[in-house]
Amino acid sequence: MTARWYIVHAYSNFEKKVAEDIENKAKQKGLSGEIEQIVVPPEKLVQI
Repeated sequence: MTARWYIVHAYSNFEKKVAEDIENKAKQKGLSGEIEQIVVPPEKLVQI
């Protein structure tokens, strides 16, 4: 089966929490095998 991509917008500093919540809900509903990978891209901070 071909994987599908989804983008979820989250508030700043809540990205990891959202990813964890998605994993937990998928486990609760028996869908954890349907999720291949959850990626939270790192944000590069530049100090001036």
